[in-house]
Amino acid sequence: MENKKMKVLMTTDTVGGVWVYSLELCRALMQYDVQVHLIAQGGWPSPAQQTEAETIPNVTFYKSDYKLEWMEDPWEDVEQSRKWINSIYQTVQPDLVHLNNYAHVEEEWTAPVITVFHSCVRTWWQAVKGKNAPQDWDRYSQIVKESLEESNIVVAPTKAILQSAQDMHQFSSETKLIHNGRVFPLEIKEPKEKFILSMGRMWDEAKNLPLLSNIAERLPWPVYVAGEAVNPNTGKECSIKNVKFLGKLSPEEVEEWMQRASIFVSPTRYEPFGLAILEAAGNGCALVLSQLETLKELWDGAALFFDPDDEAEAEKTIIHLLESPEFLEELSAKARIRAKEYSAEKMGAAYHDLYREILEKEQKLISI
Repeated sequence: MENKKMKVLMTTDTVGGVWVYSLELCRALMQYDVQVHLIAQGGWPSPAQQTEAETIPNVTFYKSDYKLEWMEDPWEDVEQSRKWINSIYQTVQPDLVHLNNYAHVEEEWTAPVITVFHSCVRTWWQAVKGKNAPQDWDRYSQIVKESLEESNIVVAPTKAILQSAQDMHQFSSETKLIHNGRVFPLEIKEPKEKFILSMGRMWDEAKNLPLLSNIAERLPWPVYVAGEAVNPNTGKECSIKNVKFLGKLSPEEVEEWMQRASIFVSPTRYEPFGLAILEAAGNGCALVLSQLETLKELWDGAALFFDPDDEAEAEKTIIHLLESPEFLEELSAKARIRAKEYSAEKMGAAYHDLYREILEKEQKLISI
């Protein structure tokens, strides 16, 4: 791979954090001369998303509105997207395939396949409902298991979610931990203000935003919540009381709000990594987080934690931080220092190393 540009076929979706992760990774791979053919599904990208993707020099962007495998009645779309991805593969002839959803791996593909386990319905259901997903999800579960099993390697952003994935799907592929990463501002330009910020899809039960709604009136500072209010499956709009709802923000608006916020709260019941938490930390917010294995793994010693099912404990933890400006400042500094461990630069280097290792291994097998 020394003398020619590496070509990677990568899937993404336009709905959640995978979009942010994918574009951050594409930008980080630029310095290694990696050309990314980026395939978007889950809904047409917004004009802003399309512009963002198309202005990354090493990206060729392909868009669709095909449903993802976790969406309602997706199977016709999943079959059509399989053919579409395969046609792009045949045209591009990539060196490597990097899947960020659970796509069918075609038998005739000769390029090695990496699948990143960002999340899945079964681990979500276990975390949020405390039981297995119902039989309606059996077909979906089979596709996830096959996708993981047929991959050369499965990557996950935390040890805890990787363990959950292995326990749930019982796949035998090789695995690797690579933390997600973000680019952070060099300085906090905005003075910190006395308000609390949270972010998340309003319609996602896992985000547990009603907890904030229920305690907001008893907190001395106002609570602002940003995120998507419309469920892509049903088209229904969700609402939340007692907080100031900001709606869906652009990346620039997110950074501005995070620069101004003193505290970022995540009451989530399920979080494989948490890019919004990382971005908040990088922008100098003190973190108050759900006590989940994944979040403790990443932020232990640099955040306060509470039981996401205990409103009283959440309220007490936040107020404890508000009552001590010195502690608040100390926790903010610790979060910002920890955030630097999860930089986009480190993520890009780790993926590039992995790509090279896999391709070198393939070359050795071919030459034997």
